[in-house]
Amino acid sequence: MGSKFTRAHLKFRDNLFFFVHRAWEQKNPDEYYHSHEGMEFLYLHEGRGQLILNDRMYVLKPRTLVYFQPYQVHLIRYEIPRLRSLIKVKLPLVKKYLHMFSHLADFVSMLENSRSDQQLFQLTPGQDDEINHMLDSIQHRLTTVTAHEQKEQFIIFLMQYLSYLKEHVCTGLSRGESGFSPRQSNHAEKIVEWINEHYREPFCLDKLSANMHLSASYVSNLFRTCTGSTITEYMMRRRLDESRVLLATTSMPIDQVGKRSGFPNPAYFSRCFKKQYRVTPQQYRTMVINPPIPLRQERYTGDG
Repeated sequence: MGSKFTRAHLKFRDNLFFFVHRAWEQKNPDEYYHSHEGMEFLYLHEGRGQLILNDRMYVLKPRTLVYFQPYQVHLIRYEIPRLRSLIKVKLPLVKKYLHMFSHLADFVSMLENSRSDQQLFQLTPGQDDEINHMLDSIQHRLTTVTAHEQKEQFIIFLMQYLSYLKEHVCTGLSRGESGFSPRQSNHAEKIVEWINEHYREPFCLDKLSANMHLSASYVSNLFRTCTGSTITEYMMRRRLDESRVLLATTSMPIDQVGKRSGFPNPAYFSRCFKKQYRVTPQQYRTMVINPPIPLRQERYTGDG
C-alpha cells in the first residue's frame, strides 16, 4: 500500500472538472460540514467511514458509491487509511454536451435538482469490476493523450460513466417513483440559488437577507458555517467561473466578458482575474485555446 495521495489534475477550463484515481489517503480531514460547487461522485474502494447527509447517518464501506449534489452540505468521517476515487464536475459546461442525449440529460437533471432518499449505493462485485475498468481506462487515456485531447477524452468518459450509472446503478431514480421528489433547498443552498440569479448585479447583503427573511448577520454566519466560505468569496468565485466559461467558449471582447460576469469595469475585472489565476483574461483565453501544460500528477490534500 502506498501512502502518497495524488490526483490527475486536468489542465483545462481551470478545473471545472477533476479526477482522483484510486488514491490512498491516510490523513483524516477535519470533521466539519461543507459543500462543493460541482457535482461529486465518491467511490470507496477500500476503507470505512461514516457520512452525514440530509440529517441521516450512513456507513461507508468498500464498494460504496455516493453522489453529492452541487452545494449539498455533508460531513464525512473516515477510518484511515482508505482508497478512493473521486470525480468532481461543475455542471454549467457539462450541460453544453448533454443536449444531444435527452435521456441522459434528464438523468443528470434529476441527480442535480431532485431530493432522493438514495444517494449512497452498495455496488456488487460485478459492478465494482465495471466501475474500476472505466476508471482505469480513463486514467490511462488521460496520461497518454496530448493536452489538446484530454478534455475530449474526459467528456467521453463522463458520458459513458453517467450512462452506466443510469442503466446499472441508479436504476430506481426515475421521475414518479417512490422516494423521489423535488429537492427542497436548505438555507445555504437558497443563498447559493439567490447568488446564481443575481451575481451580475452589485451585491447587497441586505437585499439577500430580506429575500431570505433572516437577519444579515445570521445569513453571513450561516453561509460560512455551512460552506467554509464567505458570501463575498463565493460571489467572486461565481463571477470568475462565468468569466472563464465566456472566455473559453466565446469571442466576446474582454470588457464585455467582465460586464456580463458582474464586474463593474474592465480594470477591476482584470485585477481580480489576475489575482486569482495569475494570468490576465486575455492570457487565459490564449491558454485555453492552446493549452501549454500537459496532464501531471500532483499532491492533493482533499477535503472529503
